[in-house]
Amino acid sequence: MTVETWLEELAEPICLWHVAHAPIGRLGVIVDGVAQIFPVNHVLDEETGHIVFPTNARTKMHAAIDGTAVSFEVDGIDEGGASAWSVMVFGRAEELTDPDEVRRAENRRLALWAIGAYTHWVRIVPDRVTGRRISVIE
Repeated sequence: MTVETWLEELAEPICLWHVAHAPIGRLGVIVDGVAQIFPVNHVLDEETGHIVFPTNARTKMHAAIDGTAVSFEVDGIDEGGASAWSVMVFGRAEELTDPDEVRRAENRRLALWAIGAYTHWVRIVPDRVTGRRISVIE
């Protein structure tokens, strides 16, 4: 049986909607010259357009904020399973220290991973956002 599919480029507002509604994203960074991917429990700060997530001050954070480019990805399958989507965000990351922005992120984030006294917040400032949806043609 041959299945035909259709590939559609997603407009940036649709991409950002998917970022805002995906509970888990993946942060892509370079660690000691090797590409690594880390799952993060993020929020989209709709006021700034930044992707914000908590972490500790270890590998993920230091690799993200070292000044090199980062990537961020979310994906999913649409209801009914006839289509799937993927969104990629490219930009730079920096430690988030503004208490108002941190409070906004804390209030909107699903608490999938614990945060505590050693939590640092990182924001990704997007340079480019792309997305695709692939659908089965019936």
